[in-house]
Amino acid sequence: MKSNSILIISNDKTIGSNISDKIKLLRECDSIKIVSYIESISVLNSTQPSIIILYCSKTDSAGIVKEIRKIEALNKIPIIFVMDSLVEELLFFAFDNGIDDFFFMSDPDSIVLMRIFLTLQKSVLYKQIEINNQILLSANIIDKQTGIYLKEQAPIALRNFFSKSIEENSENTVFMYLKPVSIENKRLNMNKIARIVKSIPRANDIVAFGKSSGFYLILYNAGQKGSSSVAERIRKALANECYIYANAAEITTSFEEMEPVLYKAMKEQIENNTEFDYLYDLTKTNIIEKADIKDEKGKKFKDFKKEFFSNFEKIVAPVFYQTQTAYAEKLKDAQINFNMNEKESIFKIEENNLKSELIISYPTYISIIIDIKHTNKEEAPLVRRLVYNFEDFSEEKLTSLLKDVINEFIERKSIDTIKQAE
Repeated sequence: MKSNSILIISNDKTIGSNISDKIKLLRECDSIKIVSYIESISVLNSTQPSIIILYCSKTDSAGIVKEIRKIEALNKIPIIFVMDSLVEELLFFAFDNGIDDFFFMSDPDSIVLMRIFLTLQKSVLYKQIEINNQILLSANIIDKQTGIYLKEQAPIALRNFFSKSIEENSENTVFMYLKPVSIENKRLNMNKIARIVKSIPRANDIVAFGKSSGFYLILYNAGQKGSSSVAERIRKALANECYIYANAAEITTSFEEMEPVLYKAMKEQIENNTEFDYLYDLTKTNIIEKADIKDEKGKKFKDFKKEFFSNFEKIVAPVFYQTQTAYAEKLKDAQINFNMNEKESIFKIEENNLKSELIISYPTYISIIIDIKHTNKEEAPLVRRLVYNFEDFSEEKLTSLLKDVINEFIERKSIDTIKQAE
């Protein structure tokens, strides 16, 4: 069918014609076709419209939505549901099985057209998402069987989504950790579970494999109610496969800071048989308080924090001191100093207008965040961020990073000297 083609499905030809009349103001190049329920699947197997308008009278079943969504090639085609009057149970059933919007036959033509235009925009979005997914598939970033971000690639992708959400100050964008648990030691069919988990959120939401056979979800404009609803729908869809536990929080900080908190909270949820928990005000100041529960070895988080900093000091302090001493003569006109505390450790070089810093922070005392920052009073600062798990962090790695920072400082100093001479 043509671009922006519309397929109207109705067992009542008169109703189908009436719907067609309502959208007569669409562009002439748009194609409109009316088919019955029986014809619809055959037509959809051979053609793919831009949008499906499905009329459901009191005697018709919304089950046709299920049949359409079973066809993989049709999963991303938007469906608008049409009713004579509101039947909540029927409408909820239709939404649960994949419709995108609805209107009533009594709605003015202008409202119907607006719904269709918005849904056509969704159709374009779905196609773009599908193209992006194909690129991610070819790059081995998402799983070919389920379309979900692979566990190894998920942290990289999620960091970008988190940063974008924070940068745009997006409200009600939620990070969810979802954990399937076996029923009576029944072996989990992870591919089946993954496909169902992927099918429940909206097309622009993000689903990734996470820790301990769990899943990470980013739900846009969901909030507490939306995330609770998604978790409940997944729980119902998987009722015969496994138990589902989930927790969520609004994205207000980085993936590295939020993920350990939700992961630790999940262990407590499962112990207390709490199916869903929404964590409020998950900010840097209370992350440690939220995570103040026993870890795997039974230690309190404050003890874990103390042990972390003790081990961390043994790596960082000698390297900072040795580097400062080694470069004191080479950078004799610059000020080189460092300081450490339980929130961050900073190595700093300053000379005239130039300043270079290596800033190490450890908000969760599990992962280490390194910001390398070069500033010049006349230019915007240059910043890059690196993230390591503590077990992957070493004296050798820190020494190498500090050498890079110093070499970059020397290079910027040379460029600055040339500019001043000109």
